[in-house]
Amino acid sequence: MKKSSNSPNLKSVFANIVETRERKALYDIFISDGIASTVDAERKKLPHDLRDNFNAWMEEFDTVVHERGFDSTLKRLRNLEVAILMYRSIASPTISIGEMKLSRNGSEKSYAFVRAPFFAPDNVKNEIRVYMGTIEELGKSMEELKKDTKFLDRCEQAVIETMTEKLKGHIQKMNNS
Repeated sequence: MKKSSNSPNLKSVFANIVETRERKALYDIFISDGIASTVDAERKKLPHDLRDNFNAWMEEFDTVVHERGFDSTLKRLRNLEVAILMYRSIASPTISIGEMKLSRNGSEKSYAFVRAPFFAPDNVKNEIRVYMGTIEELGKSMEELKKDTKFLDRCEQAVIETMTEKLKGHIQKMNNS
C-alpha cells in the first residue's frame, strides 16, 4: 500500500469557477459582492476618486467575464483540468482500506472497502471508494487483509479500474460538449 504523501495534487483552479446547475459562476458572485462594496464605501464616505476607480474596475471585470467566448473557454479549461486531475490519481494511486458496517434487512454486515484520492467535481470529498465485499466473504480479518499483498494489489487494481471508468465518462462528456 502506498503512503499518502505520494498523493497527487488534487487542487483545482477552474473546476469551481464556472456556473453549474447547483451554483452561480464565481465571477458573477464576485461582481455581486462588488455592488455591496460600492454601497459600503458610500456609507463610509470614502473618497470619490477611489470609488470611481473601483466602479471602473468592476465594470471592466464584468465586461471581460461576459465577453463572447469567455464562458466556453472557462468550461473548456475546467474540463481539461478535471481530466488532468483524474489522470494524476490513476497514474499514482494511493490506497487505504477500511471496514464499514452496514445494516440491511435487519442484519448487520461488515464490508471491506478501498479508497484513494480522486478528483471529481460532483464528489463531496476528493476521493473514490470501491467496496471489495463482506469481511465474511473475504475470509480474513481486517488486520489480515491489510497485510495481504495479493488483496492490496486487487484493491489497487479495482480503484484504478473505477477511476479509469470515471475518466472515460468525463472524456466522453468533454467530447460531446
